Amino acid sequence: MKRFKFTLEVVLKERKRVEDLKLREWTLSLQLLQKMIDEQNALTKRLQEVVKEGDKLAGFPENTIGALQGVESFLKGQRLKIDWKKRDIERANMLTNKKKEEYVKARQKREVLEKLKEKKLAQHRKILKKKELKELDEIYVTARKNDITSEDAA
Repeated sequence: MKRFKFTLEVVLKERKRVEDLKLREWTLSLQLLQKMIDEQNALTKRLQEVVKEGDKLAGFPENTIGALQGVESFLKGQRLKIDWKKRDIERANMLTNKKKEEYVKARQKREVLEKLKEKKLAQHRKILKKKELKELDEIYVTARKNDITSEDAA
């Protein structure tokens, strides 16, 4: 009985390796994107906290102009940081989508070879089954001939 050997096994292993690599790249890009979103949320939260503090300062007549100017300056800086973070998130989102597409393509290429391997294995099994049946038939015919010749001799 001949053992099944898939001729494209090396290619299949390489495609699996590439698929794993693409999955890892996609996962890392997702993590980076989430980190950026978390940073943006922290900036937005801090902005909202300062706005509330600024509203409290508006009720006090002394030293409020300087304090309000400092708060206003901080708010402008925070808004600018948030805008930059939004642009970074857009770029990271595009990168993440690209990495996902690369992963999907790599997975599809591997799956094509997996299906081919399964098909070849099924063909191999079918051939083996035919050979076994043929051998069994030959054994039966030979045994039957021996039975007939021994009956004729008796």
